[in-house]
Amino acid sequence: MERDRAIVDVPHDLFSMEGVIDAQSERLLKELTAKVAHPLVRIDFSRVSRINSMGIALLLRSFKEIRETKKAEIRLEGLTQMHTMLFKMTGVFLLATPSR
Repeated sequence: MERDRAIVDVPHDLFSMEGVIDAQSERLLKELTAKVAHPLVRIDFSRVSRINSMGIALLLRSFKEIRETKKAEIRLEGLTQMHTMLFKMTGVFLLATPSR
């Protein structure tokens, strides 16, 4: 016998990143953090071409602030193999979860 199943629509914020994430992204990431209003944050990286070391540092700072001040879960979507490897090596996945 099959159990009843329901789709639960969890309120969330969805942000899409694009281009290069580097030192020039600081203002954007601060704005993103300020806009978080729900307990789930989805961030789409499918249009990100490159992330340098300063970009990683800014992402880590932003994700830490979202987790601590907004008490939100962060899910990363649209990751390339390079993003995934970079995020594993730098600890980003300690603060955010890759989507399945």
